Order: sequence, then structure tokens, then C-alpha cells
Amino acid sequence: MQRFQAIPSLLSIHPLIVLCDMIKAYHFAGSILLLLPVAATAQLTPSYQQTAPLVKSSALAPKPSYLRLGVGTAYDVNGYYRCTRLALEYAPTLSQHFGAAGRIVGVFGNPSDKLQRQLPNQNYKAGFIEAEGVYYPFGTDKRVLFGVGAGGFAGYYEKNDYNYLKATSGQVTDYLLVSYRGPYAGVLFSLNLDAAVGARQLYRVGAKATVQNGINGGRTSTYNLTLARRL
Repeated sequence: MQRFQAIPSLLSIHPLIVLCDMIKAYHFAGSILLLLPVAATAQLTPSYQQTAPLVKSSALAPKPSYLRLGVGTAYDVNGYYRCTRLALEYAPTLSQHFGAAGRIVGVFGNPSDKLQRQLPNQNYKAGFIEAEGVYYPFGTDKRVLFGVGAGGFAGYYEKNDYNYLKATSGQVTDYLLVSYRGPYAGVLFSLNLDAAVGARQLYRVGAKATVQNGINGGRTSTYNLTLARRL
């Protein structure tokens, strides 16, 4: 009889055990659901950190290029008298310390000698194409830029001169005219200095000095003031 009386007590305890197990199972499932967003966030964070440098590198500003106007003086191919020099230049920035420049140059003038100015048709005209590389020792991203350039030039010149001149009391009494013309090319070396203007640095003003050595003889120097516009 005692064995049969124990069976109802076991049956009455069994539902309580099942209920406790169910509560524990719900507790465990709830904990898993709460941890899922944290795990997803932890997986997404490294992916964002890997793509962030790519976005930053793509946002880098391009290297600037400039359109530059130069006005100054130059000498004729023989270096006898000073002339006016006009130049239009395109100058791209190549790297942190290097740039390039290509320009079209026109030179024209008249002799300053009083006796020669009494002669007819005394003048000098020339047109050149110049190209050079420029090294910026302090970098190309500064407000003030200093550069040393080297390159070459080629073009055509015409000089109306005299071969013989005779004067008395400051007046020309006899003369013989001569003209020179032909191609003119050589190498050049330059010093460049300019500074940015304004907060946006769209414009730059500066100065340029150049020494030109002709292949067929002649050495001239040029001095220019420059105004550049960033493209």
C-alpha cells in the first residue's frame, strides 16, 4: 500500500519540475536574443574601420595647376639692349616637390643707344616656346613657393641692326644696315618665387629670373613679374 501511495505524490511534483525547466529555457533564449545585436555590431565595426581609410584617401584634393602671365624684360640674342618680354604659361604640380611649366614667349624692343636710334628700322623681335621642370625644396603646398628650374627653349628671332656707323657731334653721318634672323634655341635656368593671395589661394603673385644660353652662341637674362590663377 505504501508503494501505491507514493505514486500520486510523484505525479503531483512532476508539473512543477516541468514548469521550472520551461522558465529556465525561456530565460536562456531571451539572453541569446539580447546578445545578437551586440554580436552584429562587433562584426560590423571592423568592416567600417577598414573602409574608412579608403574614403579618406579618395577625398584628397587634386594637385593644382596654374595659368600664369608674366610681364618683364629680356635682352636681345646678343645681350646688347633690353626688350619687353611677355609670357603665357601653363604650370601643373607633379608631386610634393616637383612641378612643370610650359610657356609661349614674345620679346620685342628697340635699341636704347642714342646714335643707333637715329638709324631707320632698328628693332628686335622674337618668339619662343619654353619648357622646364621646377624643384621646390620646401614643398608645393606652401603659401609661399620657392623653386629652381631647368629646361630648354626654341624659337625664331629677327634683329635689324647696323654693320657700320659714323657720327659727328652726336649726329649720324654715315651708316650701313644689316639684318639677322633665324632659329634660336638653347637651355635655361630659372629662380621662381611667388605667394598665394586670399583665403582660398586662387591667385599667386611672384617674380621669375631666367638665364638662357643659346646653342649657337649668345647668353641672355630675363626678369619677370608674374600673376597666376589656379585652375
